[in-house]
Amino acid sequence: MELNKVSVIINGNEYILKSDYSEEHVIKLANYVDNVIKELSQSYDKLSQMQLLLLSSLNIADELFMVREENNAIKKELLSLKAELEKKNRYIKSLEEELEKTRQQLLETEEEFRQFLETFGEEK
Repeated sequence: MELNKVSVIINGNEYILKSDYSEEHVIKLANYVDNVIKELSQSYDKLSQMQLLLLSSLNIADELFMVREENNAIKKELLSLKAELEKKNRYIKSLEEELEKTRQQLLETEEEFRQFLETFGEEK
């Protein structure tokens, strides 16, 4: 598999990156990193290039960790909701079975009543 070569500019420096991701995706990533660096450099104009890159990396890592934690919480909630749904579906199935038994009993009772009326009903 051939890697894509993508030219990007991050913090004013041009880099040629090789990736198996699409060019558009690599550019999005580079632009995101560049924007994080720009925001920090505007807030902290006394930081060296190395400090700026390190702080940017830590901020991006922090975002990643928070998103992972949120993702894990959502997965746990989803599993809980799936379990609850399965429980409710089992309950619905048992109610449907009970309803079917009740229908069957009603049909049998109706038949018994019809036979009763035929046997003991109004005499003409």
